[in-house]
Amino acid sequence: MSFICADCINIESIKVEISKKTAHDLCFYCGDEKKYIASKEAIFDLFESRFMESVIPLSECSPMEVAMFYHGNDSLCVSEIWEMIDNLEVGSEQLRDDLTDHIIGSLNTDENLFVYNDGTLEHNVYESKWAEFIKSISYNHRFFNDSAKEFLNSLFSIIQENGVIIDEVIQEINQDTSMFRARVANSANERAEIFSDPANQLGPVPQILATDQRMTPTGISAFYASSDRKTCFSEVRAITGDSVMSAEFRTTDTLRLLDLRKLTEISKMQFCPLEADFVDNSHKSQFIKQLIFLLSKPASKRGTSTYLETQIIFEYLRVNFGADIHGLVFSSVQTGMEGLNVVLFPEHSEVQPFYYNSQKVSECNEHHNSEYEYYHYTVTTSGDTPKSQTNKMLKFVEGSIKLHYIKAVKTEAREFDLEVTLKSK
Repeated sequence: MSFICADCINIESIKVEISKKTAHDLCFYCGDEKKYIASKEAIFDLFESRFMESVIPLSECSPMEVAMFYHGNDSLCVSEIWEMIDNLEVGSEQLRDDLTDHIIGSLNTDENLFVYNDGTLEHNVYESKWAEFIKSISYNHRFFNDSAKEFLNSLFSIIQENGVIIDEVIQEINQDTSMFRARVANSANERAEIFSDPANQLGPVPQILATDQRMTPTGISAFYASSDRKTCFSEVRAITGDSVMSAEFRTTDTLRLLDLRKLTEISKMQFCPLEADFVDNSHKSQFIKQLIFLLSKPASKRGTSTYLETQIIFEYLRVNFGADIHGLVFSSVQTGMEGLNVVLFPEHSEVQPFYYNSQKVSECNEHHNSEYEYYHYTVTTSGDTPKSQTNKMLKFVEGSIKLHYIKAVKTEAREFDLEVTLKSK
């Protein structure tokens, strides 16, 4: 019987398997007597098993992918087995040649072209799992749903270690970072209410008034904000002729946010095809990239009228990682992914009360001359000095209120040429 030692293998996951075997014998490749050594046949069988689980024949790809390859499109990385093994650099040249012969000799097919099943192909298994997730929470069990929890545990395992979100996908927001909120206010009364109590009127809505939002269902209030005022206008769906009031908010402490933009870096992670979970991790990392858009796009584009799936994911992240992060930050679909949106978990969404001259406002009157674009407010305060509240995560920035009149809403679109194929029977 021939043996192979861990030192002659360059693949860490295979070295680990060999290190579980304790025996003293000569290694077939280096000729040295080693403590950690295993049967060459057993290790080659392990190599073969993991490698063949990680690849699929070109013939099993979709018709479109096969056509792309034969028409010279190099986006599909197709190779022969010898080339794949050579690129993996499993060990010495002799080891690679022997392993290639072993795998080719055991094939029950005449196929000689293969591609890695790494999640970049047309059929990603997590797309099917996502569809089952949507079906499960929509028509099966919305609450206490074990299958939905299992799916989310699996999906988000790639961005956490020991129950803590990895730093690579965290964005920190400090006390100098501006966040903006806006509200359509077409009547003088609405504008006066906002100006007299901006922390409440432009802060998160009261729970009793909270409606279905992207991350929160009816009755749950959270702080949604944008990186700039222009993004706010898009997010509140302001239309031509609307008057919009916006204001700046800042955090009283550093916020740690799961940055959905950084999940694209996860999609670039490279996994060794000889790892036991190569296919699952590869498909998962590629699907994460799609998830960013799925979490961001409007409900009307989802095929449903609700945000059910994103609300459940937000709640899942809040329950499982709420001790480590304060919320999420993601690109705004409404601005072509240029602006940023922030949503904080409800327990971190309270805003400190704001008072002019440390007194409550008893009356607020607007003076408006549209011809000269002149706006002015007269604020009357009472003598009552409210009790100070400083234990909130957010604060309104005094003097930051602005009034905007929406002159136009522009739509940007991508244009595609249509290719028509005519067939006659």
